[in-house]
Amino acid sequence: MSDPRALEIARRELQRLGYLSHRVERFLLSDAVSVSAPPRAFALLALKVGLLGGTLLALANTLALAVANDLLSTAPRDLLPLFAHLWGPLMLGAALGFVAVAGFFFFALRLFPRRSLEALILGVAFLATGLLFTWGLLRARDVLLELERGPRLATALVLPLLAAGVAKLLANGLLSLAIRLTRMTPRQRLVSRRTILSVLGGTLGALAVVAIAWPERRVERNPAALPVAPGEAVVLIGLDGILPGELDYLIARGVLPHLSRLLADGGVVVPLRRPQGIEPAELWTTVATGVPADRHGVRSVDGFRPAGVGMTLARSGPWTAWWRWVELPLGLAEHRPLLSNRRRSFAFWELAARGGAPVAAVNWWSTFPATPLPGLVAAHGAFQLLREGTPGAIYPSSEAAGLAAQARRVTPGPFGEAIRAALPAELAASALERALLPDRFYREIALAQATLEPRALVLYLPAIDLLAEGWVGGDVAFADLVRLQLAETDVLVGELGNARTIVVVADPGRRGGAEGRVLLGGRNCRRNSPDPGIGLEPAAVASALMRSLGLPQSAEIPPPPLLCDWPEAPGSVSTYGAPRTEPDPPGGSAEYLESLRSLGYL
Repeated sequence: MSDPRALEIARRELQRLGYLSHRVERFLLSDAVSVSAPPRAFALLALKVGLLGGTLLALANTLALAVANDLLSTAPRDLLPLFAHLWGPLMLGAALGFVAVAGFFFFALRLFPRRSLEALILGVAFLATGLLFTWGLLRARDVLLELERGPRLATALVLPLLAAGVAKLLANGLLSLAIRLTRMTPRQRLVSRRTILSVLGGTLGALAVVAIAWPERRVERNPAALPVAPGEAVVLIGLDGILPGELDYLIARGVLPHLSRLLADGGVVVPLRRPQGIEPAELWTTVATGVPADRHGVRSVDGFRPAGVGMTLARSGPWTAWWRWVELPLGLAEHRPLLSNRRRSFAFWELAARGGAPVAAVNWWSTFPATPLPGLVAAHGAFQLLREGTPGAIYPSSEAAGLAAQARRVTPGPFGEAIRAALPAELAASALERALLPDRFYREIALAQATLEPRALVLYLPAIDLLAEGWVGGDVAFADLVRLQLAETDVLVGELGNARTIVVVADPGRRGGAEGRVLLGGRNCRRNSPDPGIGLEPAAVASALMRSLGLPQSAEIPPPPLLCDWPEAPGSVSTYGAPRTEPDPPGGSAEYLESLRSLGYL
């Protein structure tokens, strides 16, 4: 379409219809009436659509990532650099997407030559926009369901505006292409401004009604004080990689006398109901906090921090591949591990430490860097981190040197002979270093801390779960290691001393299954209650421990299981509050990430 007279006729017709009076339309449709060669004009048009469309989509994705990672309230300054990271690839993606849509549009023109130009343009534009936003909503469904009323209302207002902008952008781009292909201009304006405003207003109104009417999740942060009762000392031991039948069998055979004594004194073993495929960081943090992942914020063991962004993005959805395979090799993003600053809910031992009561937390998930608390905190992966001199492995730091020396001289005990008989020398040495020696070390720390009578003691032992990944030593040898792990834990339980409430949680971990075991000891539990067959959710474990500690009942967590006698709550609160979210600390993250990788979590 290089005839100047035809171009002038097209220009006048577009002006008559009101297209060239708007800046965006004039920006796109100027290519339809230019004298440049068609390939160059089409490439320029795709670039223009990519520029505008990429900006709109980058805005939408920035807001989505900000909501998913709680940046709006914790790090709003991260939005601008995050937008800068997303704008480039989305601009290119929008340009290539327009090329694909244009190809479909060209096919539609050939397939339906008698259809009106306006109908084809609108149909293709709305179809492409609908597919794009439907895919986006499906990917963000879990996040959207977690939103409170304010962010939900903002989302309901912004999404239709973005969808309308993308649809209008596509329609004008296709119109410019259609004029080039057909040498015709539309007989009337594609969509009048009145129609656009009416449809947009109706959509916004409907979504606003849904957003407002949906029940709001009320969260009051950080109450000034919590009503507390004297309470009792509690112990929680987490065993990863233990199948339910293994614990049941060894208790029935009398191999675990101290656990059997807890049951004889009024304890009970019940199923642990847990979703299959859940990451260990999420599961064990739920056990410790009593709230689901959308509240405590821990879903995975790692995340990515784009350059210039202060907070690690633990939830990136489809952008994870972009950070991993493009920005990370280019040095534009950092691979970061799960850090304690990303947890948005208090663990039960942190609540127990209010007022200065000593506590001990050993190797639990989402505890690196170690949080300052009265007592001792040995962060997750402390065994490897101490031997490498990584800061943040222990609080107080004055204990780090002594514990590092203890980590270097820990012995395999009964595991040494069993693992060497099951595996070749090189694999046996790796299994000891990666799984069995760390667990022995953590048990030693827990036993030493128990003599100081902490108000709460928590210990996580993942050796069996770590060994199960790629095990080649045979089923009999592995069963023997499971027996030894449970027997050593049983001895520890027998030496814990003053704790009235002892809870042991055994989870199958990566060995698979939707059920674990919870042993509740130290309370008058009724074995004939209907609850034992139903089982417990992970959050109920923390609820039971918090009740024993004398903490009030929070509206955010379930009540303790009815199958045991728990003390009366000293009151009720809407929330226990939330730790202050801080930017990632500068040191120790690389070492902790390498520790997670060596343990097989990455």
